[in-house]
Amino acid sequence: MSRWVAWLAAALILSSCHRHAKPEPSPPPASTDTASVPSSEPPPERANVTRDGVARPATAKERAAIGTLVRAAESVRQLRLRRPVTIEIEDGDAIADSLRSQIEEEEIERARLVYGALGLLNTEDDLRSMFAGVLGEQVIGYYDPDTGRLVIREDVMAGLAGAFGPEQTQEARLVLVHELVHALQDQRLGLGESYEKARTADGDNAFRAVVEGDATLAMLAHALRQQGIPLSAATAGIQQMGDYLDLNALVRGEKLDDAPAILRVTLVAPYLRGLQFVAAVQGRGGWPAVNNAHRRPPATTEQILHPEKYFAREPGEEIEMPDNSEVLAAGFKRIEEDTLGELELSVYLGQGRPSGTDDAAAAGWAGDLLVVYTRGEEVAAVWWTTWDTNGDAEEAFRAARALSPRDSAGRVERKGRSVLIVRGLPPKLYRSVRGDFMSFARRIKTEPPPPEVRRDLIY
Repeated sequence: MSRWVAWLAAALILSSCHRHAKPEPSPPPASTDTASVPSSEPPPERANVTRDGVARPATAKERAAIGTLVRAAESVRQLRLRRPVTIEIEDGDAIADSLRSQIEEEEIERARLVYGALGLLNTEDDLRSMFAGVLGEQVIGYYDPDTGRLVIREDVMAGLAGAFGPEQTQEARLVLVHELVHALQDQRLGLGESYEKARTADGDNAFRAVVEGDATLAMLAHALRQQGIPLSAATAGIQQMGDYLDLNALVRGEKLDDAPAILRVTLVAPYLRGLQFVAAVQGRGGWPAVNNAHRRPPATTEQILHPEKYFAREPGEEIEMPDNSEVLAAGFKRIEEDTLGELELSVYLGQGRPSGTDDAAAAGWAGDLLVVYTRGEEVAAVWWTTWDTNGDAEEAFRAARALSPRDSAGRVERKGRSVLIVRGLPPKLYRSVRGDFMSFARRIKTEPPPPEVRRDLIY
């Protein structure tokens, strides 16, 4: 298993396909070409561009090496490219600048409001610089579904060409197989279109886990094949890796280590937790089942963390929270609402823990809805959560209650399978909010609704 851990570490550190970091294409200079990776099918004619002073074409030796990896990715993933993938080679500063420029202000403000309201981010911090620093430190290559480009950092390409020795060459090959799988996902499974679909925070984390878990499993399958080991011999072990792997020890970086847990966990989880999920799917139905998971992705991170709930198609409970007239009359405005799901709830409940999560307390999640209110500089959060059983709700209640002494404005209540978490609301308004919650909790059935049986998910 130690060899798998090393390969996994390489994938987590060296690869990325971020939803909110898609560099835009630049206008082409005169008389230059960018190298394209050949597919195993005859490609259509296509104009390729490069960016003067930023990107360079691959050498003949590099093109040959990439072509070999294209065939390896196609073979291991059992998909074939429909057209060439444009390769751009950039230095680290250029990649960091591209990623930094694509961090959307809207996303920064949403993070500031939602996670600031929950105490998971310090709203006084320069969040743009924090996010850019973590991304720039970790990402040294990415596939861009918007443009169909694979951008590779100069030193990774040098490693592929054998400039730094066999270990670095192997790492470079693994990274490129991972990223080439993203190209296969884009061309054959509609990755670019899937990114544009509206999702909750929970749904987005689940979708990214499928994307990155698929590419990471294919990368591991390629490495195992080189050792003469079939993937089928490893999927069961891969599913159990999370039980004894420490994410904080596996993926390190100065800026990542200093980042809040909500950023660390949501950045890394799609790779490791996604890998475990995809291994369960692939082990049950092969790569066609993984293709199906792209077409009908898990709706919740609960389904990622507990694949049996995906196979049963167990839904998250839908929650609607009405406007509270007293809160609105007091001058508060309802400005944001979202479902954060089991993964992010584990981060909230795990505050103060070295791991940054409390997976046990978050297990048993059935549904949630967070509503954020503002009044001038004041920010308040009202969070309704439901759980599979009264026992699950009690465990979550105790974990959330243990956090409240740190924040005098925090309140936690439980009724049956429902738990209320309130932060930042003036005490005189709490009674009215509590009344709404109790009315909601009384309507919740003793058990959540049964899962939908999906024949196409039974392999």
